Amino acid sequence: MEQLIVPKDNPAQAAFCMDGDYMAPYIPQGAVVMVEWELPETGQCGLFRADGQILVRQYCEDSFGNIHLLVLNRARRELDVTIPPGQAVECLGRLMMENVPLPLD
Repeated sequence: MEQLIVPKDNPAQAAFCMDGDYMAPYIPQGAVVMVEWELPETGQCGLFRADGQILVRQYCEDSFGNIHLLVLNRARRELDVTIPPGQAVECLGRLMMENVPLPLD
């Protein structure tokens, strides 16, 4: 992801250009994503650091304490990441966008 300069009149703290189709159709490849420094709630999308990678994913925590970082393009579900309790994941911010339903698969 390429980091961009945020315009002064925008409330976002960071902006990035999407480099893939894994969040389509909600965030198409090449779209500019605005980020604010807040933690996402279940169902919201965020910017995360896990296993040395920066990921844009939909956040979900299950009743067992597993964190699921999900791609919105379910044809690319192999890119989903599950983080078991006790394993580190860092949230870098919440995407400024409409909420998207959690996938049913």
